[in-house]
Amino acid sequence: MTGRLKNPIIQVVLLGLFICTGLLLIFGLKSPSESDKIIVIDETDMAQLIAGWQRTWNRLPTREELKGLMENHVKDEVLYQEALNQGLDRNSAVVKRALITQMELLAEGQGEQPEITEEALEAYYNLRKDQFISPVIISFKQVYFKDDQDPEGLSSLKDDWNLKGLDFATALAMGTTTMLSHEMKEMPADLIDREFGENFASKLQALTPGQWNGPVPSVFGWHLIYIDSLTPSRPLPLEAVRNEILLQLQYEDKDAAKEQFYTELLQQYEITYQGLAKELVNE
Repeated sequence: MTGRLKNPIIQVVLLGLFICTGLLLIFGLKSPSESDKIIVIDETDMAQLIAGWQRTWNRLPTREELKGLMENHVKDEVLYQEALNQGLDRNSAVVKRALITQMELLAEGQGEQPEITEEALEAYYNLRKDQFISPVIISFKQVYFKDDQDPEGLSSLKDDWNLKGLDFATALAMGTTTMLSHEMKEMPADLIDREFGENFASKLQALTPGQWNGPVPSVFGWHLIYIDSLTPSRPLPLEAVRNEILLQLQYEDKDAAKEQFYTELLQQYEITYQGLAKELVNE
């Protein structure tokens, strides 16, 4: 045992433990002082906020935007300082962000997570039913004609709209070869617009199903359209969006818990504003 104590590494460790024990006995564990509860927002802070915004958006922030930046900065500083006061870790740029995140997670976990009731789900759904809408679904056939092409038969189609009895094969023979789909089945409006151009689906919704319509313009040219079926948009039933609503309510509960935690924490801190920061607060 005596031989081990002569080991230089062990001697250094024992010396360190002795010094730490002595300091704890003399000074005790550090507890947050009143100075730890003071946060100063000065011109340097404001300059950094402005510079960060300018790097992101390539312009200076408006006074309202700067005020919002400052409020978020104060919130971060309060959460960060409280994390330090609780001894979570030491100061560094990376750790600072991590500690703020830890404090926000701590805030989310304050208290018991309330159970989302069936009544809450139904109330949320009824208030926001217009947000849960199925898309318009259309099945149709199309024959394409280029803008600068007026093949035999298209002029007469434009003139007298004589489209009754026109079969698909005959219509295709009249048209122009294209990479566009000749037939689309049960396609939502947004995907139709993605292939044929913006607002094309809305033009299809105005056509009569079960017959040829047109010519109908698109960004590519003209089209003869045969609507096989059209299912209009309608509110989705609660059962179809239950999980989505549940996740949203859980998120809102966590967000409210974080805001309440921060509000209560902010009351424990003295925030001092200087220069431009002080002007913004006093507006």
